[in-house]
Order: sequence, then structure tokens, then C-alpha cells
Amino acid sequence: MKVKRNFVIAVFLLLCGFCFSEMNSIFQKSIRLLEEANYAFDLGEYGSAIKLAEEARITRESEAQNNLNILEDALKPNIVRKAGDSLIEVLSILKERQVYDAVSLIEYLINLKGEVFFNDSINTMKQYLEAKKKFPETYYLIAKVYEYEGEFDFAYSYFMQAWENRDVLDIPNQKFDILFDIATLSYNFSKYDDCEKALLLIIAEDPYYSDAAFKTALLGAVTRGYSADKIFDLYRTNCYRSISALFKLAELYEGQGRVEEAYSTSFFGVLTSFTRMYEVLMNRTTDFEYNSLTNFFEIAMSYDDIANWSIEKGFWQCLYRLATTSRILYPDNNFGINFLNIIANYAPENYWRQLAINKIYEKN
Repeated sequence: MKVKRNFVIAVFLLLCGFCFSEMNSIFQKSIRLLEEANYAFDLGEYGSAIKLAEEARITRESEAQNNLNILEDALKPNIVRKAGDSLIEVLSILKERQVYDAVSLIEYLINLKGEVFFNDSINTMKQYLEAKKKFPETYYLIAKVYEYEGEFDFAYSYFMQAWENRDVLDIPNQKFDILFDIATLSYNFSKYDDCEKALLLIIAEDPYYSDAAFKTALLGAVTRGYSADKIFDLYRTNCYRSISALFKLAELYEGQGRVEEAYSTSFFGVLTSFTRMYEVLMNRTTDFEYNSLTNFFEIAMSYDDIANWSIEKGFWQCLYRLATTSRILYPDNNFGINFLNIIANYAPENYWRQLAINKIYEKN
């Protein structure tokens, strides 16, 4: 059974495109243990997942320390210490002395992180290896296990440990997944301030939302009288990792009665989702050309995968929120009613169609 399990894991890693290349070699065992832990989690074997994650964490600490020892031992001779902190000079001396294990380690780390990262400092490299004793991915997986099992305080604690050690994530962008899970857990337990902080940290790295000039131009286009068709022709935002965070923020703000903030986050969320669907259509249909939102959604929703994506992401709920908040803020503008008509005609789910129809004919 053990042999079969290891074979399945090996196939799983291969299919994921994961390979233990030279770039992964010094942390190979801890990475493999984490993959086994994730696989156990996917199978619903939560006890095994935690056990393997803990083993991966301990192994990572040992791997980092062993490599620190290699570096420390190589730096002990007087001739090496005389080179000072210069990484390049130390490396040159170690090559002359044929200290191959230390040379391989230093060259591996330079290839992994780049020369600029270490700033020609052997001490910076040592600090990096010290930091790599932490394995935030293991905290993240354990947090998900505890969350699934209803141990929410433990889950939050481990999510925060993962976040606090984000600088040594093997995949840096996983920090956004950690933040979103922190936000979701906080929201579910009415810790709205913590939820908002986590979501704002995600969109703070969105080059469009954080661009004050772009934000002013986009939101100001409505007050300048631009039609919805024209605005969605002029503007694009393609930071797709922000979509879920923007949708969740809009939901949070609407629930708190913060209409203007619900409107602006909905606007960015809808535009970013629109951009994603637009790019899919452009890549799929060579003769596709945008001329109106009505025409766009008529074509886009004819593709099952795009329609299903829009449902799964919560696009129609956010579009409905954009429509209703814009009608509150700009009652004399047709911006909101245009979106309600699009929902009423093209939403894949009848629930949102009917809600939009009711809103259109609702008495003011």
C-alpha cells in the first residue's frame, strides 16, 4: 500500500509540472513532505496531513541549519575571514581552496535568488538561510485543516504564522491566498476590521486600484457623463488576483452601509472580470470586436466555460451591486439601469435575472 501511495504521489507531482531540479535540491525532502501533506489533505486524511506538514516543517529547519553549518565551516579559516563580507571574494577563495560543498551552495543560492538579492554580502546569505528555517507553507496547510475541522481559533493562529513568515514562501504570490483565507475566516466570524485589512493588503499591490490617477479617471468617467459602453471600451484592468478580494470588499462595504466604497470596489471588480472575459474572447474568436456591453455579454455568455466562470467568481452578484449602488449615488444617470438590463437579459442564473427585473420596475 505504501509503494502504491508513493507511486500515486510521484504521478501527482509530475502532472502538476513539479520537478526536483537543481534549483530545489537543498530543500528537496521538505518540499516532498509538504506535497505529500497536501495530497493527504485533498484525500480528506486530515490527521496525516497535519503529521506530514509538521514533519516537513522540522525537516526544513534541519535542511536550512545543515546548509548554514556548511557555510559557517567554510568561513572559519583565517584566509577566508580576511575576505570580509564580500560574497564574490569569499566565493573566489573557496574555489581556490576547492571547498566544493560551500561553493555549490553559494552558487545555487545566487542562481536561485540573484546576485542583487544578496548585495554581495555573505552575511545576508547566512541571514537568508536562517530565515528559511521557517516553512510558512506548512503553517498554511495546518490552518486549512483546522478551519475545515471547525477549530477556528487554531486556524486563524496558523494563518497568521504563515502570513508573518511570507517573505520566505517558496512561491511568493501564495501570500495572496493566505490573506484571502484570513479575510474569509475573519468575515465569517464578524471580525470585519481584520477582514478589511487583509483584503486591502491584497489590492494594495494591484497596479490599477493603487494608481490614484487611474482610479480618479475611471470613477470620474461616470460623473463626466460617459456611457457604460464607452467606459468599458476605454478602460481595462488585468490584475486578476484582485477579483475575489474586490468582490469580498464590496460585499463587506455594502453590508456596513459604506455605499461609495461598495460602489468603487464593485466597479473595479466588474471591470477586472470583464477584462478577463474579454481577453478570453479575443484569444478564442479572431473576428471578435467589442462594440457594446450588450453585444459583448450576448457573445460571452454563449460559451459555457465563460458563463460558468462568471457564476463561480460571483460576477453577477457584484454587477448587481454595482448597478444598485450607482443608482443610489447617481440617480439621474443611466449607468446603473444599463447594468440591470444586462443582468436581466444575459445572467446565466435566473435568480439574478429576476432580481434585476424587479429592481428595474421598482418604484422609487
